[in-house]
Amino acid sequence: MSKVGKLLIANPLMQNDNPFAKTVIYIYADDPIQGTSGVILNKLTENSVQDLCYDHKVTYPSSAPKVHLGGPVNHKAIVLLHTDDWNSQNTALAGNNLLLSSDKLMFLKLSQGNEPVYWRMMIGLTAWAPDQLDMEMRGQFPYNNTHKWLIADPSEEFIFGYDGDEQWDKALELYSQQMVDYYF
Repeated sequence: MSKVGKLLIANPLMQNDNPFAKTVIYIYADDPIQGTSGVILNKLTENSVQDLCYDHKVTYPSSAPKVHLGGPVNHKAIVLLHTDDWNSQNTALAGNNLLLSSDKLMFLKLSQGNEPVYWRMMIGLTAWAPDQLDMEMRGQFPYNNTHKWLIADPSEEFIFGYDGDEQWDKALELYSQQMVDYYF
């Protein structure tokens, strides 16, 4: 079963020294050959969108919003997770009526006020080799129960409306509610 459009929620048993502790990850690609890819939604960097625009010789009018750490893979990758009311030159489907864009034109468009209703910019990605995420979710060797991820179905409001530890706390509530609804 595809995980595209799902949230991965770090297990509360995960040790705080694990870089994925208290993370909420949105999965945008899941393929048996290529593996699984996503972006961490709730970890901020010190960079602002203005900083990244400046790096691309574009003036962004505000030092807000901040850029999120999408994950530990490819820190040169800059991606924009956004609603499907907007696109750029390199835009791909990301599940749940969301899109993922990554190109230089997006910086210019954002700086001119041409932006999607909801969006979040990230540096880096999160990725798993084929079957790795399934092994983690089962706690299969070499992984254990502290590596197990919780999985939930998000709304746009959830993805873009929370941040930081609050988003992780709300994700745990969402997971719990969806589990109760599933069984009752």
